[in-house]
Amino acid sequence: MSAIPDDLPRPGLWEWVRSHQRAILFGTIAFQMLVLGSMIAQSVWTLVTGETILLRVIPVDPRDLFRGDYVILNYNFTRLRPPGESSWNESHVGREIFVSLAPEQDGKHWQETELSWTRPTSGTYLRGKVGNDQRNEFNIGQFFLQEGKGKEYEQAVRQHRLSAEIAVRPDGAATLKRLVLE
Repeated sequence: MSAIPDDLPRPGLWEWVRSHQRAILFGTIAFQMLVLGSMIAQSVWTLVTGETILLRVIPVDPRDLFRGDYVILNYNFTRLRPPGESSWNESHVGREIFVSLAPEQDGKHWQETELSWTRPTSGTYLRGKVGNDQRNEFNIGQFFLQEGKGKEYEQAVRQHRLSAEIAVRPDGAATLKRLVLE
């Protein structure tokens, strides 16, 4: 007498899967679309409801042979360390970090006033993470450009004529809207 081993699926399960395979397929596709849609919706929500501010950009090389023209955007606060941290510490990688912002004297741009491990209780601030490349990452560090525009933006950054317009939600999440040539 042969018995069916316990680790093999039961025939009833496969029959059910076969009879419902169209619903399973559509359900799987719908789930993937929902996940992608929610990722897009988060950025759109930030762009629509976030406070718009300008940040000054500091130079970095904007070309990559495989990805085309793009600008890596550095800001004064991307390499800063919170008080008490004199150098980069690998144990902080992935840790949440906050940078408080205040308007500059020109009334147009914003600058960092404080970097902290704790969320500010008021004011405009960015929420980011400590990256493994000794940089603080705030989701506003890259911008892809129209083909052939990289050199123009590179020159503008070196001449301190490029700013990043970002939208910031009240919880500190930010999305890059556009680059502004001055």
